[in-house]
Amino acid sequence: MSDYTVVRGAEVTDDTGDGPGAFFGYGPALGAEQLAVNLRVLEPHTAHVPPGEDPGRGHSHRTIEEIYFVLSGEVTVKLGEDITTLRALDAVRIAPETPRAVRNDGDAEAAFLLVSVRVEDHRAESTHHEDFWPAV
Repeated sequence: MSDYTVVRGAEVTDDTGDGPGAFFGYGPALGAEQLAVNLRVLEPHTAHVPPGEDPGRGHSHRTIEEIYFVLSGEVTVKLGEDITTLRALDAVRIAPETPRAVRNDGDAEAAFLLVSVRVEDHRAESTHHEDFWPAV
């Protein structure tokens, strides 16, 4: 007996609300019990933060290790004090306690996957770092 779930892209909810770009939660749409897989689409000159929140804010986690995998475009990532650029097919593994922030400094849309373990309360796992990466 096989156990699997297929979800079509049109069936996945965009959770960005009225913010720019898109944030698609594939893990919940698939009923994943162990994995979180999210697709973030960043419009040009935007940061990966919830709509209406400070684009200079970073975050870290208590126990969640993450992988960011760039599908298209280019994103700039701040990891602790280091800043690096990731392009299509580049990836980075980020330890839980490492402060991080992602933004699209370019003129084209960028898309990346966020992969981690699934947790019930993501907010309880997260620590915000205000003024982590002020705008240039």
